[in-house]
Formats: sequence, C-alpha cells, structure tokens
Amino acid sequence: MEEQLAKWNSGFFGERSLKYFYRYLPKKDIIFVYNVRIFHIGYHFQIDTLIITSKFFMILEIKNYAGHLYFDDKFGQLVRTLNGKKDIFEDPILQVKRQLFHLTHILNKYKLPIIPIEPLVVISNPKSFVESSPTYKEALKIVIKSPKLQNKYEEFNNNYKENILTFKEMKKISKILYKLDEPYNPDIYKHFGIQHNELIRGVLCSKCDSTNIMNRVATSWKCTSCFSISKTAQIQALKDYALLISTQISNQECKNFLNLSTRDQSHYLLNSLKLTYTGTTRSRTYHLDSLLNS
Repeated sequence: MEEQLAKWNSGFFGERSLKYFYRYLPKKDIIFVYNVRIFHIGYHFQIDTLIITSKFFMILEIKNYAGHLYFDDKFGQLVRTLNGKKDIFEDPILQVKRQLFHLTHILNKYKLPIIPIEPLVVISNPKSFVESSPTYKEALKIVIKSPKLQNKYEEFNNNYKENILTFKEMKKISKILYKLDEPYNPDIYKHFGIQHNELIRGVLCSKCDSTNIMNRVATSWKCTSCFSISKTAQIQALKDYALLISTQISNQECKNFLNLSTRDQSHYLLNSLKLTYTGTTRSRTYHLDSLLNS
C-alpha cells in the first residue's frame, strides 16, 4: 500500500509542479481539462491534462520519474536507472498515442470539428536525465521537460494558422469530456486483500502514534497514551469511515466505529456536524460527503 501511495504521490506532485509552467501560456485563449478517465471500446483511457485551443489540442502525459530515463523504441519500453537499480516501464509515448486514438474517436462520435491533436510526454522531475535510442525519432518530437512546454505551445501555435473552434465550442468540448469522466474508485478491500475486521476502530490520536485510541470523556476525546485532548477528533475518524467504508452511516454504525458506549453519544456527534440525512429518527442515515469536501 505504501509503494502504491508513493507512486500516486509522485504523479500528483508531478502534475501539480507542471501548473507552474501553465501560467506562461495565454490563459484567455486556452481551456484546461484535468484528469479525465473515459470509457471507450471496452477500455478506460485517462488523460492527465488536455489543453484546448481554437487551433489545436495538446494531450499531456505527465511523468515525474527521477534518474536516467532511456526511451527504447525497439521494445516499447522506458528504462529508468536510479541509484544503480533499473526499472522497466511501458513507453509513455505509446500511452499518449493511445489517448490520442481514443480522444479522436470520442470527438468524432459527438460530431465535433476535426482539429489537430498533438501528444506530448512531459517529464516534470527536474532531476531526471532524458535519453532515447538513436533510432527513436518520435521521442525527440514528443518527449519534453517541463520548461519546454511554452516553447512547444508557441511552435504549434505558429504551425497551425486557422482558428477551427469558437470559444463556445471549446467550452462545449470540455463539458462533454467532464460529463464522460468516470473517476477510478476501486474496492480497496478487494484490491489489497483486506478484511473489514482488520480495520482499527475508534478515534485515533493525531498528536502521537496514529494507532493510539482516544476515549470519549464528557464532551471531549482524550488519548490513552499522550493524554492530549480534542473536541473535534471524531471528524477525521468519520472522514476515514467515508473513505474506507461508506459515505453513509447510521447511528449504530457510528457508535460501533467510534467505540462509543451509547447511541446517544453517536446521535449527538452526528447531529452536531449538521450533516444531511435521510429517513426517520430511528432509521436515519447520515451523509458524510460534506466532510470530504471540507
């Protein structure tokens, strides 16, 4: 789980760092579409960033790999060497070309104007060294480091003279893509082979070791280890419940998950958060979605 989290964090910080370079693009003439995942011909394809202009589109496949990166066209792979260790990844050039294929078909399906689409692989880690096999001509055209994004935009803008889309059509395309977006939300229990009874229940202390449980004392929570006190520790616990189990919770489920002694305590805590709910008093279900957005 920690390995997968590290990979996700690497991608997240890579995309976030690229936003520094977006500010050098003419924003009034551009619409950005971020992280859309769309189902097409039995397969989900995902685009990190799509830059929509009136003349052309740019698909950005963003990689935050550190180390020495070698693009190998003979075997369709990316070889990363870091601290003396070699790792093999699928060639991101092939990835972004697949995204181009799927996006073109989606645009055709909705009878949108035909517009040039330029795929790019953007290496966002400033400490990476990029190299390709001598025969891999596409790598020289498609792979760039983050600081070259503005240059590539200006190159495409000079190459394509005709305005194909109005700004209204650009907005329409972005709305269609976001409407088709199906975010990846796997069953993490199946994904990692975890049983529900393996979860640590109760309110965890944020001041010391995260496995230390806090007890409900009067109107507060008190850690059994460091004895710190909190009035709002239940909020993080309910966020964990929403992320790990369900965004809906009953009074009894709250009592069990927070290790409370009475249903009155859970009823008070849930109502104090002013959550939306459905059902009557006895069969009420509270919705935790608002906690995830706060």
